[in-house]
Amino acid sequence: MGFAKWMSKKNHVCGTAKTVAQGWKTIKEKNPALSPKDIANIYVRKRFMATGDPQLAREVLHMLRNVNPLNLSWAILMVENKNESVNLYDRMSEWQHIMAQEIRKYGIDPE
Repeated sequence: MGFAKWMSKKNHVCGTAKTVAQGWKTIKEKNPALSPKDIANIYVRKRFMATGDPQLAREVLHMLRNVNPLNLSWAILMVENKNESVNLYDRMSEWQHIMAQEIRKYGIDPE
């Protein structure tokens, strides 16, 4: 992967993690008693209902096992980039490290 393509991908990865972190934080602040799974459900439904693509919401929720902001960010990234999932998996640990750093900027534990 060339540097320009890597930077583009990094910006997309950070953007996904940033929006998840912001949404997670907002939902948690308004509803402190919600479980991580409940927070993920609310976030995913709002995100994908807004785009008019409930199928993507179902795919993201189906991918989640251990629900936390990092895994939610990764699931969204994978579903939204199905055609490039092989490239994403090639650098999975690197992308997840970048996502975790971005999530921490919002005072949220990624895991």
